[in-house]
Amino acid sequence: MERRDFLRKGGAALVGGAGMAGLAQADHHGKKKMVKWPVVAFEKVIQTMPYDRMGEELAEMGFNGIEATIRKGGHIEQKNAEKEVPEMVSALAKNDQKVHLAATHIDKITPENERFLKVLKAHGITKYRMDYYRYDLEGDMLQQVEEHAKKARDIAAWNRENGMQAIYQLHSGAKLLGGLSWDLALLLKGIDPKEIGVGFDLRHVKTDSGLSFRAAAQVIRKHTQAIYVKDARWGGERTNKLKSVPLDTGFVDQQTFENARKGQEPMPISLHMEWGKSSIYPAGDVQEALDFIARDMKKLKSWL
Repeated sequence: MERRDFLRKGGAALVGGAGMAGLAQADHHGKKKMVKWPVVAFEKVIQTMPYDRMGEELAEMGFNGIEATIRKGGHIEQKNAEKEVPEMVSALAKNDQKVHLAATHIDKITPENERFLKVLKAHGITKYRMDYYRYDLEGDMLQQVEEHAKKARDIAAWNRENGMQAIYQLHSGAKLLGGLSWDLALLLKGIDPKEIGVGFDLRHVKTDSGLSFRAAAQVIRKHTQAIYVKDARWGGERTNKLKSVPLDTGFVDQQTFENARKGQEPMPISLHMEWGKSSIYPAGDVQEALDFIARDMKKLKSWL
């Protein structure tokens, strides 16, 4: 069977061709209903594709849209957003795909960043992933959390006034604030999750929290506004090297995913396929990346 036919018949069928992942829940009358969780593809690995083809391929897999890279080195540079964002949105819409999230380098409010965010808002993109706050490991860590929190509160206030929401991705690494989740909970104390929420990254939180994963998930649960899905495993004995692997072949399994979703309201689920041979595939090789995304999407659907 041709790959495209397989995806159309086998992939979209897992969600009834609806393109929305469903979760059965009971309403206040005790009746079952399907609650929708939009599933989007982080486009970085396939950002060399034209949006027309990207939308067609992702629609056939059952996605609802993308997490777009609108930043330096991304599919769209921030300086080009005013011209290229409407073109992107229009092209994706041809296949009922939309931009649910925009990955940006926003870490503070400046006049330039304000203009950029207003461009996103004007074209229906109200959620944006912000940049990471970083530590000086020789300095006072808690003091640095508070210093970064001042910038975060400014972002939250701007989002409140302008009807937007920032997403801070939990990312592993000693120099990145948030890898353990506890410091990010301190940074976001008193901030409405609808103004700045957390992108709960299953791989990165598992990497840094290890056996304390459930505690790491719980401390940030009320802030979680998106779930990032990807997998990895340790490279061998006595090593701190990580290897990206296909979903559900490393330390991210269905139980990890269900724990992150338990008791939460529907939110975007962003699939990050990072186990290919390139972080950004050249245009001539992008078919391999699509095949790998299809493989992980099929596994994610089985969890849903």
